Amino acid sequence: MTVAEAIRPGGGVTAATGATSGVAGRVDVRERVVRKVSEQIASQVIGVDADRVKVAASDYRDGVAVRIDTPMPVPPLDDTAAVHAAGAVIDTVREMQRRVQEQLAQVLGKPVTRVDITVSGATTPVKRRVR
Repeated sequence: MTVAEAIRPGGGVTAATGATSGVAGRVDVRERVVRKVSEQIASQVIGVDADRVKVAASDYRDGVAVRIDTPMPVPPLDDTAAVHAAGAVIDTVREMQRRVQEQLAQVLGKPVTRVDITVSGATTPVKRRVR
C-alpha cells in the first residue's frame, strides 16, 4: 500500500491514500494531536512530567517543526559523581533533540525537520521517605 503524505496549510498532517489501497479518502491529523503526541514523547525522552512540557508544532519545509519549552532534570548537586556523569548541558540537550526527532517522526510517519528545545529551568528528583 502506498501513501502520499502532505502537510495541509494551517491544519496539520494530511495523508492521501494511494490507488492500490482500495479505500478512497484521506486522513487529517490536527495540529493539536501533533502537539499532544509531541508533549508525551518529549516528556518521556527528557524525563519530566508531561504537564511541565510545553510544545508548539507547525508546518516547516515539507515536514513538522516542534518547539519545546521544558525544565531539564539534573542530579542532586551534592552528588558529585552523578553531576560529572551527567555531562555538559549542551550535549545532553542535543541528544534529547535527536531522540525526540527520531521518535516523533516514527509515530507521525512524517519527517520532523526541526526540533527546538528551550531549557526553562531545572528539576531534581524528589527524595521520598519509605514507610
